[in-house]
Amino acid sequence: MRRLGLLLLVVAVLAAACGGADGTEGSAGAGDALEIVLTDFRVEPPTGSLEPGTYTARVVNEGGVVHALKVDGPTGETESAELQPGQSVEVELDLSEAGEYELTCPVGDHRDRGMEASLAVGDGMGATTTEDTTTEDDEGGYRY
Repeated sequence: MRRLGLLLLVVAVLAAACGGADGTEGSAGAGDALEIVLTDFRVEPPTGSLEPGTYTARVVNEGGVVHALKVDGPTGETESAELQPGQSVEVELDLSEAGEYELTCPVGDHRDRGMEASLAVGDGMGATTTEDTTTEDDEGGYRY
């Protein structure tokens, strides 16, 4: 009986980690925390679907240079402070209207280098990213 209880506990934890019994990712509701990762040179939005509402986004710079986050969408524009490598900041995002929100890095030419993604809110929509076209050269720099 004890083994059965342990087995059921393990199954419940695994189901919760997968986002549900059907294997799909869960959806985030208003008030939930989101994480948006900035790297050289990509924006990685949260996955899964988002319901319209207000969110607290933790923006993390995992890149090697300064980055920031700019969000444009149906409810207006929000921009974070510039983040040094390894820094993070929390930003309140008004995603109260369904639609596409554009995520970009407003620093220098980072958007042109591929730092853009979209975040779809409402109607079971999810996040999409753009393809990373940068490569690191032999001297630790980047080619575009």
